[in-house]
Amino acid sequence: MTVARLWKGDIYKGVDVTIRALPEIAIAFPEVKYLVIGRGDDQPRLAQLANDLGVADSVIFAGFVPDEALIDHYRLADVYVMPSQEGFGIVYLEAMACEVPVIAGDDDGSADPLQDGRLGWQVPHRDATAVAKACIEALKGQDPRCDGPWLRQESLASFGAPALADRLSDLLGLAI
Repeated sequence: MTVARLWKGDIYKGVDVTIRALPEIAIAFPEVKYLVIGRGDDQPRLAQLANDLGVADSVIFAGFVPDEALIDHYRLADVYVMPSQEGFGIVYLEAMACEVPVIAGDDDGSADPLQDGRLGWQVPHRDATAVAKACIEALKGQDPRCDGPWLRQESLASFGAPALADRLSDLLGLAI
């Protein structure tokens, strides 16, 4: 699953890379489905790419999902994948808080929520082979980073309200 804007100017989110990884993932997991939540003007290109690669039946474009329904959608996923090159990426924390393993890019702000790979996989953001390998490993569920309750606990310990309040207090103390 990926939650992202599907705008032509946002291809750095990696939805196309994940679609390119699907044929290899499908060898290990023939029934794999890729749920893409979001809308935008790039969806026709992404749908055509899935069709061209023969994985159109494996890609579900769900469109816009309101915030209050996102938790239920995250909980549908076995893996959250967004091999992007962007800023912090709150979606990674949302997925981990819902006990879903995460795959992210390795050259962006995802290093913080994934704690430099301790809580999830970081892959080169335009490398479909690396995305496929990480997805297969995550879908097998044998890696410690697939332990949902542990992921939730660790992500909230670092980024939950109490942790952020403590950090802010420390920073304000330094500023005085």
